Amino acid sequence: MSKKTYNIRTAGQANIPVLGLGTWQSTGQDCIDVVSQALKMGYEHIDTAQAYDNEKEVGEGIKQSGVARDKFFLTTKIFPDDMKFEPEKLIAAAKRSLENLDTDYVDLLLLHWPDDRVPLSETIPALCELQKQGLTRHIGVSNFNIAHIIEAKKHADVPIVVNQVEFHPFIKQNTLQTFLNNHHILLEAYSPLARGDVFDNEVIKEIADKHGVTPAQISLAWILSDTNRVAIPKTSNTDHLQGNLDAIDVQLSADELEKIGNLARSDGRKIEHPDYTPEWDD
Repeated sequence: MSKKTYNIRTAGQANIPVLGLGTWQSTGQDCIDVVSQALKMGYEHIDTAQAYDNEKEVGEGIKQSGVARDKFFLTTKIFPDDMKFEPEKLIAAAKRSLENLDTDYVDLLLLHWPDDRVPLSETIPALCELQKQGLTRHIGVSNFNIAHIIEAKKHADVPIVVNQVEFHPFIKQNTLQTFLNNHHILLEAYSPLARGDVFDNEVIKEIADKHGVTPAQISLAWILSDTNRVAIPKTSNTDHLQGNLDAIDVQLSADELEKIGNLARSDGRKIEHPDYTPEWDD
């Protein structure tokens, strides 16, 4: 299968492929197989986390793919349990991830969740130190709201390039997106298929039929239509890998983008801050 040339999104000095493979709930041999197959077919972005308990399997999939380490972008995330007391624990946790992944570095290291038990004034400098030591090329956060990011930026002396949050056509993240755009931070969408809900939506199905593609591809194309976003759809089914990859090439009209954008529901999980105004950016 021919290798697809990826579009990228840039934040700080990071060049991140627009679509990656998420590995949440991917375990055992299935995880090894899907990571290996994804890299072989041209994926250049793999996402995992300590909390997924599959870093060793991801590392084995990378090894079995035969793809050189410098040919793809690798992300992992450190769970708050490893940040409870002192920054040294965060550094030790990052080194465990590298050992599990069997690599000398990751391209992006994220704090998986904010944790009020540990001040960001402690964890963010430790995260920055990991970049300076070469254990990660870039740093970011996950599930952070605006107030958390403002606080994190106060203590970061390297760019925070990503905030990884739940995002799909049924969830509003408009305020967060505006803030991230203003601060040159990419929104990285996990659960971009709304845990399968996109397959049952009549608007998305109608647009998919018009383009001769799947609802999954329409959801991903809608997310990627904004150059400030990347997406990491997960799958343990190797048959779905190419379809997700091909979503990069689906072009939606302005009318279609608007129709999908109007599907957002008020009950979705948002990472917002209701009091945010653009003046916070000053």
